[in-house]
Amino acid sequence: MEKWVIVSLIMLMGIALIGILIFIFYWKVYQISEIGENCSIIIENEGENKIDVVFFTDGVNKNRLNEYINFFLSSEPYINHKNKFNFFYAGAADCKIIEDFIFCYSKETLKKSSSCPNDYIIVLSNQYSKIRSSSYINLISLNINNPPNVILHEFGHVFANLADEYTPSTIPSGSKNCRKKCSDFNNLEDCFEGCSKSNYQRSSENSLMRISNSDEYKKLNTLLIEERLEKYG
Repeated sequence: MEKWVIVSLIMLMGIALIGILIFIFYWKVYQISEIGENCSIIIENEGENKIDVVFFTDGVNKNRLNEYINFFLSSEPYINHKNKFNFFYAGAADCKIIEDFIFCYSKETLKKSSSCPNDYIIVLSNQYSKIRSSSYINLISLNINNPPNVILHEFGHVFANLADEYTPSTIPSGSKNCRKKCSDFNNLEDCFEGCSKSNYQRSSENSLMRISNSDEYKKLNTLLIEERLEKYG
């Protein structure tokens, strides 16, 4: 009887050891799949449910990354939510010019971004200042020779689905900052004609979504961004 107990204990210890080894193996595989060998961590905060931003460069020294990250995190309303963002670098990307816009969205860049946790992708590109930055789905194509506030403008598009408040432009489906009537703003701010479309209204005269040299999203846009930020830990 005593011998049977000893054998049983040895078997249980063996099974437990195998379980631990299997756990360690899959944990390592999971970690590798999350942070690939081509992904460099710039800033990573503890905890889950973060906003993961992956940077690429196109003819830009990667030392410029910190300049943009610091500017972004020191701007309202992101300055109050710094711990909700992770930033990564995944290498070089190729961009092209379409009319007077820079466009860096491609299957190759999306594939490269998969080496990092990626909710949003930002490509820094060195172009003539007249070439305008753009955003498409979750990717921002950013000309470093545009005003620095452009990163805030473009992030407003991809993160909070904000429409351009200048005219003419296209209003994204579900966007809430351009409205048909002034009463749709519920007296939140003022009301000004022209918001992507000439017959739509905007709630502030000159926000970041209208002019690139503004330093504020203004009240409505800030509320819409903060609604999204509150979903992250």
